[in-house]
Amino acid sequence: MKIFQNKEVQGLCLCLAVMGITYAFLLMLLIMFTGIKLYKTVIVVTTISSILFTLGLNKQVKNRLRLQIENLFAKKVTI
Repeated sequence: MKIFQNKEVQGLCLCLAVMGITYAFLLMLLIMFTGIKLYKTVIVVTTISSILFTLGLNKQVKNRLRLQIENLFAKKVTI
């Protein structure tokens, strides 16, 4: 999408994603210490944050991350 190629929009997406992931982490701490059941909220916030994080990355960074993940999980068979 053309709108997500704008650097300001990418920065905004990354900022919102980091804030959302931090919020989800704090909610998980709250769940651990109090036993409140907010699991669905954590899942929704984490999902939206990960989508925003993906939209905020440019193509070069996405390709580098993909290559690093492939190299990490690639089975290297030596004969």
